[in-house]
Amino acid sequence: MLVEIANHKDAAEYAHDSGNLAPQARENFFDVFGTTGCLLNCKGSIRQDVELNQAKEELSGVVRREIKASQAEYRKKLSSTWFAASDIATSAVKGCGSCSVLSQILAMVFDNTPQSQPQAYEYSVSHDFKLKRRPLGVERYVEMVQLFQPPGFRMRFEQMHQSNFLDGKDWSIARLRQWLNECLNNHEECSISSGAQNDNNRPARLLDLTSIRRGNEDGIKLIETKPGSAYKYACLSHRWDAAVNQHQTTTGTSGNLSRRSEFISLQDLPTNFRDAVSIARGVDLNFLWIDSLCIIQDGDDDHEDLRRELMKMGSIYRNAQLTIAAVFSPDSSQGCFGKDIKSDIRFRISQNSQGEFLIGARVLEKICRLDSMDIVKELHPLLTRAWVFQERMLSPRVLLCNYGEFAFECLEFSICECASTIAPHFKPAYKWLGSLDSSYSQILKGPNRNLAEGAIKAWKDDAVDHWRIIIQTYMQLSLSFSSDVLPAISGFAQLLADHLKYDYVAGLWKETLASDLLWYVKPQATDRFPRPRPRDSFAPSWSWASIEMTQNIKHVKPEKHFMMRTSDLLLREAIVEIYCEPESGINPFGKLKDAYLKFNARLYPWYIRRFCRKAHNKMSRKNRRAVKDLHVTRPNHGGIACTTEPPQLDIGDAVIMLEFDAQLGREDIVYKNFDYCIGDPAYMESGCALAQIYLLHALHSEAGSQNSLDALFLLKRIPPINGRPNCYRRIGLMTLTHNGIYAQSSSEIFRSQIKPQMEEFYLF
Repeated sequence: MLVEIANHKDAAEYAHDSGNLAPQARENFFDVFGTTGCLLNCKGSIRQDVELNQAKEELSGVVRREIKASQAEYRKKLSSTWFAASDIATSAVKGCGSCSVLSQILAMVFDNTPQSQPQAYEYSVSHDFKLKRRPLGVERYVEMVQLFQPPGFRMRFEQMHQSNFLDGKDWSIARLRQWLNECLNNHEECSISSGAQNDNNRPARLLDLTSIRRGNEDGIKLIETKPGSAYKYACLSHRWDAAVNQHQTTTGTSGNLSRRSEFISLQDLPTNFRDAVSIARGVDLNFLWIDSLCIIQDGDDDHEDLRRELMKMGSIYRNAQLTIAAVFSPDSSQGCFGKDIKSDIRFRISQNSQGEFLIGARVLEKICRLDSMDIVKELHPLLTRAWVFQERMLSPRVLLCNYGEFAFECLEFSICECASTIAPHFKPAYKWLGSLDSSYSQILKGPNRNLAEGAIKAWKDDAVDHWRIIIQTYMQLSLSFSSDVLPAISGFAQLLADHLKYDYVAGLWKETLASDLLWYVKPQATDRFPRPRPRDSFAPSWSWASIEMTQNIKHVKPEKHFMMRTSDLLLREAIVEIYCEPESGINPFGKLKDAYLKFNARLYPWYIRRFCRKAHNKMSRKNRRAVKDLHVTRPNHGGIACTTEPPQLDIGDAVIMLEFDAQLGREDIVYKNFDYCIGDPAYMESGCALAQIYLLHALHSEAGSQNSLDALFLLKRIPPINGRPNCYRRIGLMTLTHNGIYAQSSSEIFRSQIKPQMEEFYLF
């Protein structure tokens, strides 16, 4: 039995990329290569696994679950069986053809030469042909290689995965060219969703990729785009770092704009930039847009070019032929061709009786399954960045340069190079990462103008719902500067505003403001409290944009409990003025200079209570609340001895949910200690105390006379701003849910126990 490494040309005679392929015969690997004289019992365990798998397909119910459990036990046993290189070599000498094949593959995959000391390692083969190696005495394996077969081969081995070969740069670009041509020529959805270039949305500059030679150097140049012209270009989506900062286009006495208009040396650019040039050239695109090179990063005091180009950002990505996303690169140095590090290995196996076979081997240094945010950060760091979110979502076609392979997404399909489920296949498990599917394509396209008025309204309602989902996803991502929270999503906001014909106000919409305001922060499972509000944010407290990123933003949805009616939105009539002043007059979707809402509404003055440690510990553990809570009765408050004046608000059997917008520090809210606290008087700073707040009734929704849902904002009074009296900031949101025929309404609860005050006030 001879195993040798095959080159690309030889392997092409045996297999092809997945596509229109003929049915394949299925055979057992160990039956084909033989197990006579095997000392490792490799056939026994895997043959049992195959037989159990066949039985499981034929049966159902309890018997099937029992077989599945037995199969899992066999697989666990197989994966925990380790052997030395000498063991499998001896088994091969004794006549086991399967051990001979695996022994030769192991030697070539792990470079088992005398210099590499193979005797210092032990090996394992799993049920699906993962080869593992670890040093003797180490419990966890440190190296893993996946064996697979290419699609199109005449025979398929049972339990062995199928996958296209990943061969590095040239083959990756060839596949991309096929995907891109298919999309551009045949995908109607993608062509409709792409924007039209005009003088208002065209990038001011592009990189001309026509090769310029200066001695031994290959270079490109920066050009000014011409009015009335249309350009076919690619965009690069990437992470900034110190190296990128050194390659910004600048003007002034030490600027480089004029030099870059003549020549930019490719060898001087970061790896991500050079690879993007190679990819764009490889798919016959003559122009490339990279933000740090194509936007002047300094200039006059107000950075007019930067502001103007940022306003075009959504259109720039939407009009691109292709967006190249350096997904796996944590900085500018890792590039876009991860599989060039270790390409797949092709093994040609000669077996006299049945001819030749082709098997691939892939080094699995990273298994790309996005099971948690930590794994996303490690394997796909670009996807955690807030600026990148709209770049990906607005682009009709995106090339994801993942670790190990290219993947391509457009509005009609998604595909990856390996065409399999084995690593490094990009498999996002979280919907919040976003995808270019039909729900987002309707936002990109806008409504059909031939629709009836009712259908147009329905489209707008759906689009606003999608916007809220987009914001929930967006707010879980990261920003280097909190002040960029609105600019980094401005392209998407501008596109949606054009379709909706709505006015944009600090991340919300004027026409749906009463319901848009019903957002709240749901702390992560690992967070006890929400994060503090960022100090460099200019967003008003009533906007989700005032909250620290990487948090869960939710919206109150009464339709999940009851049927919402327009009259339920109590703030619709209470808001008498909406004021939003952008920092830049040319970009209403960017940073804000000032913003407030003016209300004429009823406020209910009440309190937040801080519990002393003893009182907090007396609450039942099952229903224990945070140290801070609204000053109300709860079922788990019965054992608390501390008494207060005024007494707690009696909400009966209502269920209350209270979520603070941000962690409240001493500078955010002032507490006043009260008497009759059972806490240690030596530590009065942590004793029971009350802080004055105000409740603003925002929503009342009901179903019949027995069930109702109310939402109220928690406000704190602040000093006058710019001479305006009665100023407040939002600090949280609470809901009250009433069920049962004897339940009081929220209005009855408040008015019977709290004296309301009608007031004209400003919410900043």
